[in-house]
Order: sequence, then C-alpha cells, then structure tokens
Amino acid sequence: MDALQTLLSDAARAGVFQLTCEPREVAQAADAAGLACFRIDIGHAHDKGDFLRHLQQSMAFPEGFGANWDALFDCLKDLAWIGDAATQKGFVVVLERSKHFGAGHRHEFEDAMSLMQDVAEYWRGQGRPFWTLIGGPEGWQSGYPAMAAG
Repeated sequence: MDALQTLLSDAARAGVFQLTCEPREVAQAADAAGLACFRIDIGHAHDKGDFLRHLQQSMAFPEGFGANWDALFDCLKDLAWIGDAATQKGFVVVLERSKHFGAGHRHEFEDAMSLMQDVAEYWRGQGRPFWTLIGGPEGWQSGYPAMAAG
C-alpha cells in the first residue's frame, strides 16, 4: 500500500485538510484503499444554497434532502443511500475549485468545514475515515492544515 493509500485509510488522521496533490491521485488511492471518493467542483458555489446543491447533485443525496446544515450532517453520517456504503472502508470528499466559496463566502465556508469535521469525528468513532480535502488553484491556501504526505 502506498503512502497516500495508507494515510487515507487511517480514521484517526482523517478530517478537513488542504489538498496537497492532484484530485486524480486521491481518487485512485481512495479506490485502491476501498474508500468511496466524491470529487465535487464547487467553483460556482456563491452561497450556502449553491454549496449544498453541488454536494446534493454530486453525491446523489436521497430524495427529500432538506438543503440545510442539519440535513447535510444527517446525510453524511448515514450513508446508507450509497448503494455499496456498507462495503466501503471510508469516504473521501474532494472539494475542487474551492477558492471562490472558501475566500469569498468565508463564514458559510467555515460553517461547512466545521460540519465536515464533525462528520469526520462521527465516522472516526465508527472506525472509518471520512476526509474532506479542499482544493483550489496553485498557491491558494484555505487556512486549513495541509494534508500530510503520509
């Protein structure tokens, strides 16, 4: 198992981090480690509603998703709506093109990342990693710690 697979498999280290490699590499390592990976382009998220819609569409949330923070938390801690969730060893959410939402809508971005950290802690208690990786243009920093090299 390579270093990225090993890192992504570690529930104790999972949480919210700045992406430090190509999303494609993360997706490949996640797949090899038996983790579900969702690559979500949030480059056009202008507010909380847009952010939630991007996640809802990309992750195919169940019908009736409430489009609020509580509903997002509930969906992400009960992933039974993912057909093979029971066989997944963990989960990786890669938020691509995050600069506009992360820098321009900082309060809502912080609320979202706080929620994602809470989800990671929930799954850590289940012994399964849940990663949220924040990507953006070269040189942009989200303010979250960089993902460890492994």
